[in-house]
Amino acid sequence: MLRINPMPSSLFFVRLISNRPDFAMTMTADEQATMRAHGEFLQGQLAAGTLVVAGPVLDPAGIFGMAVFEAESLDEVRRILERDPARAIGRHEVTPMGPSSVRPARPTGT
Repeated sequence: MLRINPMPSSLFFVRLISNRPDFAMTMTADEQATMRAHGEFLQGQLAAGTLVVAGPVLDPAGIFGMAVFEAESLDEVRRILERDPARAIGRHEVTPMGPSSVRPARPTGT
């Protein structure tokens, strides 16, 4: 069963845009370490219940990272993202989402 998220939304779409277009293909060792730390940060947000989904978008026009956060406000999401190590390699664009259909998590093992 889907649940509809009422307005105003508590969901926020985040796009991580790297400092250069070929970033995903040309990461230095330091940048790879930053991205590992970014992954650990995202895992922590999943555990905290603020992150709904995240991952790379394999757009032929340019790969970028995306995430959906659940939070009380845009300011809260911005405060969360201030702790993201990926700020060293790019910038976040944060946009509130409108009414959303959200599927409950699948039971473990299905």
